[in-house]
Amino acid sequence: MDIYIDGNYSNIRFSAAHFIPGEWKCDRIHGHDYAISAKISGELNGDSYFLDFSSAKSSLKEIADFLDHRVIIPTRNKIMKIDEKGNTISVKVRDKEYSFPSSECRLLPIMDSTAECLSNYILDKFRNSLKGKYNEIDIEVHEGPGQYARSTWKE
Repeated sequence: MDIYIDGNYSNIRFSAAHFIPGEWKCDRIHGHDYAISAKISGELNGDSYFLDFSSAKSSLKEIADFLDHRVIIPTRNKIMKIDEKGNTISVKVRDKEYSFPSSECRLLPIMDSTAECLSNYILDKFRNSLKGKYNEIDIEVHEGPGQYARSTWKE
């Protein structure tokens, strides 16, 4: 049995700025309007449901709210040098240096701020927040119409 949560329809969305170091246009700071969708699989085993929709949606919304209107900075990127001083976060990447108010950033334990890495991060956070009897979770992070990354956890 599968249940689905459509992030666009359920308003589980966030807007965030980021940049992905490399020799391409995503090297420049830019932003996306993201949506988070989920498919959760489980067994009924004689019950009428295996997971409460409202608590699953609340967990996803909490993750989206945490990331909303922030600059996403990956702490596991090998070429980014991140320095926190007072209320400021500085990020050096080759010949560029960015400076942001700490309160406007989210330092995430990911390698890059790609949809792929964000979907893995969100999957982990979501899975750890769920209560219920599930055996598979798919998380999709949509970063624009028709393009998304999907991460899967299986028991």
